[in-house]
Amino acid sequence: MSDEDFVRLSPSDKALTALAGLSYRTGELSSYLQSICQSVLDVLGDGAAAITLYRNNEKKVLARVPMTASVGKTMDVHGHLSTYVVENRASLRVDDAIANPEYGNPPQGFCSYLGIPLKLPSGEIVGTLCYFDKNARQYTDSNEQVAELFAERIAVALDNFELYQQLKEHSVTLEQMVEERTQDLMAAQDALFQKEKLAAIGEFATLMTHEIRNPLATIRLALEYVEKMQDTRAVRRATLAASEVSRVERMLNEVLIYAKPTALTTRTVDLVKFVEDFLGTNESILQQKQQQCTIDISANPVINADPDKLHQVFLNLMRNASEAAEDKSVIVCTIGELNGRVFFSMQNGGAVIPVEKLLNITEAFVSGKPNGTGLGLAIVESLVKAHNAELDICSSVEKGTTVTIYFSESC
Repeated sequence: MSDEDFVRLSPSDKALTALAGLSYRTGELSSYLQSICQSVLDVLGDGAAAITLYRNNEKKVLARVPMTASVGKTMDVHGHLSTYVVENRASLRVDDAIANPEYGNPPQGFCSYLGIPLKLPSGEIVGTLCYFDKNARQYTDSNEQVAELFAERIAVALDNFELYQQLKEHSVTLEQMVEERTQDLMAAQDALFQKEKLAAIGEFATLMTHEIRNPLATIRLALEYVEKMQDTRAVRRATLAASEVSRVERMLNEVLIYAKPTALTTRTVDLVKFVEDFLGTNESILQQKQQQCTIDISANPVINADPDKLHQVFLNLMRNASEAAEDKSVIVCTIGELNGRVFFSMQNGGAVIPVEKLLNITEAFVSGKPNGTGLGLAIVESLVKAHNAELDICSSVEKGTTVTIYFSESC
């Protein structure tokens, strides 16, 4: 259609012709709204056309022809003609806004105003289509109807754009959820594989342990017989061999304890008395290196625990502390309460455990000792968790290594 033909059309036909030439593509909202503003001017005449959006008590100019610096900026809603249209949910014609400022103030250089509310299919008013003329002007019903045709198209575009944005957000959220779930499933699969692997190792270790213990018992009896002989050199060698047999037996016992399912038989335990009895019974562990153990008691709690399993925990911790600490050093045990939780800690002044080793020090078969099985702390953590307690290990140059058990509650 030529420009001359377009000029001869009625306002409604001009609007329909202009709308027919407009095409909205998903996501390209800004350029589409600018095109509508230009079409409004083509139909209603020279002036200014603008599209506003109202959200969260703020106004934003989405498009304007001619373009100004206000496009895309957030503005205060008060004192604007468009605010009156949104609040009253109705179109507004102001022949001379300068002479009648009660509806709001027009932009500088403009006089008359025609505003149409943008109504979404849901019925929500989200903004306005505004037309400003530099001169005073009486707007006709036909002018308003033309503007309403453009406003309907704008409202549909805004609704589609918001749905598109919501769909994008849901898509991103869904992708994140799928990724997180996939990672969780992979982690669970890895954990299951590791658990099955450890179970197989445990079964094999249990079988081998039973097979080894019988010949070890025979070897021990033979060594005890040699130790009764008068040959000093033979006795010394037999004693050394017997200590190695004891070490192997202890390692085999650790394998059996770790491989065996944990079943607790709990009762009330006076923690202070239990620790005192434990230290009195196992002081030989410290005597080998002429070490001492002190107890710092700030509370006298009673807990629910399996005494046999708790004894095994303390035994492993004491052996580790003694092996790590220097000769003639002091190992400090502490019993107290912190934030309503009973705790027991054992601290030694031995060498610092590197941070990277602390991360996996309680994993099975991980050991910092040349001849260790790597099961001592794994057993401790397993038994502590079975008591619904928490294990914490920290190491520093100033304090050495401290192992703390936080029990879930006291009796």
